[in-house]
Amino acid sequence: MGAHAVFMDEDPVHRLFAIKIASDHASRAHKGQFRKDRKTPFITHPARVAALTSCFGGTHSAIIAAWLHDVYEDCTPDWIGKTGSLIESLPVPVEDRADISTMIDALTKKNTIKDTAARLSDSLDRILDAPPEATLVKICDRIDNLLDSADRNGRFTKRYLASTDDVIGKLSTRAGWYGYEPAMEILRTIRNTDLKIE
Repeated sequence: MGAHAVFMDEDPVHRLFAIKIASDHASRAHKGQFRKDRKTPFITHPARVAALTSCFGGTHSAIIAAWLHDVYEDCTPDWIGKTGSLIESLPVPVEDRADISTMIDALTKKNTIKDTAARLSDSLDRILDAPPEATLVKICDRIDNLLDSADRNGRFTKRYLASTDDVIGKLSTRAGWYGYEPAMEILRTIRNTDLKIE
């Protein structure tokens, strides 16, 4: 039985309500922030990552982590504190709340690490030790960021492609173990496709 079938059999109302709570919270936390084009509201990114996570079979815990995955990197300390409290109060089992918190922590690159590549490497190592769905959320995050980089300058794209190779290299085996190969294959395909906005 797939994850979605289990999800719908076991208290779907509270799980869907928890997703709604997380999405509302993320929308407030990222209010006034924009993507790199300085026009698109930032919240469109976690929304797309959450949608991709769902499309590739993610459970409610992964979808919630997708909605909240950038709060700790991109929002104020006040919002970080509010997010921790929110996770603790979500109407899902305590083990789900623990998984959500661990996934978000693993997905968050540590600003105390100065080198960009080292920050990513550290996060990927922590993703490998986190609940398996952290791998799926990271793949979906990278898919959306790659699609979003199609209208950037070549230097950004080249650098981002190189770091995407690191993501693929570190997470491919785990993606295969846990059934996330379809998402990983999409990531590989996008990585090797020349996307340009006319």
